[in-house]
Amino acid sequence: MKEFCAKALTKQKEQNLYRQLVPSDVIDAVTIKRGKKNLISFASNDYFGLSQNSQVKKAAIAATTRYGVGAGASRYVSGNNSLYTKLEKQIADIKKCADAIVFSSGYSCAIGVIPALVGKGDLVVADRLIHSSLIDGVKLSGATMMRFLHNDVAHAAEILQQNRAKYQKCLIITETVFSMDGDRGCVEDLQKLAQEFSSILIADDAHGLFEKNDAVALQNSDLLILGTLSKAVGNLGGYVAGDKDIIDYLRNFAKSQIYSTALPPAILAAASTSLAIIAKKNLAQKTLQNAQYFCQLMNLDNPQSAIVVIIIGDSLKTLEIAKKIIANGFLVAAIRYPTVEKNKARLRITFSALHNKSDIAKLASIIKQQISQ
Repeated sequence: MKEFCAKALTKQKEQNLYRQLVPSDVIDAVTIKRGKKNLISFASNDYFGLSQNSQVKKAAIAATTRYGVGAGASRYVSGNNSLYTKLEKQIADIKKCADAIVFSSGYSCAIGVIPALVGKGDLVVADRLIHSSLIDGVKLSGATMMRFLHNDVAHAAEILQQNRAKYQKCLIITETVFSMDGDRGCVEDLQKLAQEFSSILIADDAHGLFEKNDAVALQNSDLLILGTLSKAVGNLGGYVAGDKDIIDYLRNFAKSQIYSTALPPAILAAASTSLAIIAKKNLAQKTLQNAQYFCQLMNLDNPQSAIVVIIIGDSLKTLEIAKKIIANGFLVAAIRYPTVEKNKARLRITFSALHNKSDIAKLASIIKQQISQ
């Protein structure tokens, strides 16, 4: 086993695909410390800077003082702190759904929800670019998975027409915002397919910004919204929101929820406070405006989300550009295979409501210079 691992690591290094954990300490909502150097970060999913919000911090400290640092058990034994009830109601309200459940992470949500809903003899029709956690959820379920071309609703319809009658239950899976491309999924069109083919649509809203006119926020029994509390909400945890009976079913059959220790009270209180702030303020608007400003400077198409990608292609070149950006005081993500397809390595730039225009302009200038060389 040791020899096998050593060879695999050597191969990763030779292909410029080796991953290394780098100590990274957050200084404030847009600044991160690596080694002795402070960097302006455009690599965080904390889209509203709520992880550093003073109200959110105070809520976490107060909950820790009152309840302690850990839950002590799963929710089904004695870990179901009353803060869960409040948080789940907030999620359901903000997503305009009947009910919601909180999981320990977005990943555990995906691998719990999907196997609870489908199994052997069932069908999953999924966008080709869905997140790894969703793919793992399908694999765990034992259901047959068929992939449609990215955002190609006609291809999804063709798969369903040819195959839906052969299976019992069916899920259609997409994302509201695709994390490695920053484009939006065709949620409304796929929901129509779900209605036509007696299926449930799962829309993963992990990178959603809780926009006021969010098309995903619909109260229908054929739509389940998966999401996370670790990105725009700035905390930790995952959730699923939707029809009351389906959510209650998942409370009884989603294994990753049942058999996990409950989240710490501090996390529940902080997430609840973040959602209250999001509900009052239009934080998405400023975040998207920052992404738009960057794209204007770079002569890129108008962004669909807070995520902007610049495809470089070669993994080594992508890593080298990212290092030069760091040398200039900024941090962006260098994304390589297998997170994205081979020869499609890219710079992934994520924007916060708290980024200022001068830093955005500096970053654009640095990237322009580096990719032109």
